[in-house]
Amino acid sequence: WPVTTDFLTKMSLSGKVQHERTSSYDSRTVSSTLEYTRSLFGAPTIGRERLGSGYLQLQGEKDTIGGEESRSWLVMPGARFTERRYDDLVRPLNDLGYTLDVRGTHRVLSSDTSFLQLHGYGNLIFPLPYGFSLSTRGEVGATLQGNKFESLPVSVRFFAGGTTSVRGYDYKSLGPKDAEGNVVGGKHLLVGSIELEKAIGKVFGVAAFYDVGNAFDTVHHMNLQQGAGLGIRLMPPSAPSDST
Repeated sequence: WPVTTDFLTKMSLSGKVQHERTSSYDSRTVSSTLEYTRSLFGAPTIGRERLGSGYLQLQGEKDTIGGEESRSWLVMPGARFTERRYDDLVRPLNDLGYTLDVRGTHRVLSSDTSFLQLHGYGNLIFPLPYGFSLSTRGEVGATLQGNKFESLPVSVRFFAGGTTSVRGYDYKSLGPKDAEGNVVGGKHLLVGSIELEKAIGKVFGVAAFYDVGNAFDTVHHMNLQQGAGLGIRLMPPSAPSDST
């Protein structure tokens, strides 16, 4: 049914305090974001959303990575576009979605460094015969920077590894390394995944997956890593039908 009220158009102010410790780094951030989001090309309908937003993020950060400590301050504007089409909100059999995010900053904005960054993510799910389904996802990132890489805070560097990246590797454990072998993150990112799933009844599913990707500084040093495996999945119930 068409949505009569465009509840997705809004102005929001949010704050975040985060302490993230991985095998690669220790990072503490405090940030505040003012964001305006609105529906594009008409009001959203059930099964289809197109959203555009502009935001301004203020962020202070303290990092320890590769044995080095650093502090940074960012005044970072950005813009984001998101689209999703799906047949079920909880357990979709057909699902297409993607997000494009452009953000950056410059020293003239009182930030400690200057850069421009593009980050994109997409996924596709579609059914196959005999209870099978195929899902794919991809993630790309690119950074243009006028300063030394070391001036980039950890929060805007790219890493790979983990359950939503390259499975079989620890969370954010993949990326370029320094001379001592410490993972320090990269300017760019490329990750892809394909997964074949077979439903078993209404509750369980069995899936086989293959992931590939890494963070890197140049195309010549991409060094893509791979992960593959099998898994058992607990299936969420479908959303209630609107039909009577």
